[in-house]
Amino acid sequence: MAPIATLKTAFMPALISIFSAVIAALLALAGPAVANSAADSAARGPEAVVLMYHRVGEAQFPSTNVTQDQFRAHLDYLAAEQFNVIGLETLLSALEQGQSLPPRSIAITFDDGYRSVGEVAHPLLAERGWPYTVMVNTRPVDDGFEGHLSWAEMRAMAAEGARFGNHSHSHEPLFVRAEDETPSAWRARIRDDIQTAQTRLEQELGAAVHSSPAVLAYPYGEYNQPLLKLTEALGYIGLGQHSGAIGAQAHRQALPRFPMNERYAAMEGFALKAHSRPLPVVAHQPSDPVRERAQAPRLTVSLADSSDIAPTCFYQGEPLSLTWIEPGKRFAVAGAGDLPVGRSRYNCTAPDGEGNFYWFSQLWIYAKAGT
Repeated sequence: MAPIATLKTAFMPALISIFSAVIAALLALAGPAVANSAADSAARGPEAVVLMYHRVGEAQFPSTNVTQDQFRAHLDYLAAEQFNVIGLETLLSALEQGQSLPPRSIAITFDDGYRSVGEVAHPLLAERGWPYTVMVNTRPVDDGFEGHLSWAEMRAMAAEGARFGNHSHSHEPLFVRAEDETPSAWRARIRDDIQTAQTRLEQELGAAVHSSPAVLAYPYGEYNQPLLKLTEALGYIGLGQHSGAIGAQAHRQALPRFPMNERYAAMEGFALKAHSRPLPVVAHQPSDPVRERAQAPRLTVSLADSSDIAPTCFYQGEPLSLTWIEPGKRFAVAGAGDLPVGRSRYNCTAPDGEGNFYWFSQLWIYAKAGT
């Protein structure tokens, strides 16, 4: 059950052109990159970037695909820049224990379990000995859908180092409650959906499945606060598709990942994302991305007390006017105009003084899920 234009609202063309120009200007001000020392890394705590792909080399699905050349170029860049490619479990363990990670730590994930991941991506990753995780929605696998990996193919990949996680059984937008569905009935239905997928994964793939903790990638990267609470109650770590690096302050049920597709996989943007660092956000309001009104929300963001950061925020290709409520600690931004139907987001970045950027994104969902 393939996602429908999973990334089409992620980066609009106007956003790319304006955002890239501003980033280039900020890079010039930030100065040359400085190598991180072990002491610097320890002081920062756990920091990492997670990349999210769907298909590799399936040109008929451009919104969820990267070309083979793009994927190879991404891997070549990570190797040339001496990134520390880690398994998702290594990142989650560091977050849980508050341990630092080596500089330039990055994890690679794929959503849905398409066959091209096994045929194209897996050999390229296996030859480098790099870990990665495939987040699998299990119904199409059980139903033998063409284009999806089979259980046998996933077992062969697991024997060569691949790991697997939960992407639900149905691939429906999990946060959506039907008009005649009570909250308790919704919770029971979604609990069954998530647990059915986890059971099938563990039955078929055993120890190759993230189980301690279990990991759930939300279909379409969409969630609301009730779903985050249910995910936490079930003992899952949650992965979204909103951009940004992961740090100690990240919500364990809404960890960001950088989505990749062929239209926005150029190396300049990829390098910027791969080198990004988490903006030290300790709280933000509203925290629930689901909006009942079209008006673009006013977002209030609180930074760690030790922050000395000057963010620039963007929405629909335009920089937002930022108001400091408490200088250096708490600011507010609001988009102009209405939210588009489906997904959108505010992106906030700031130079880190070492030639890279802090990054935080707030997801918004209005009127229609799963688009």
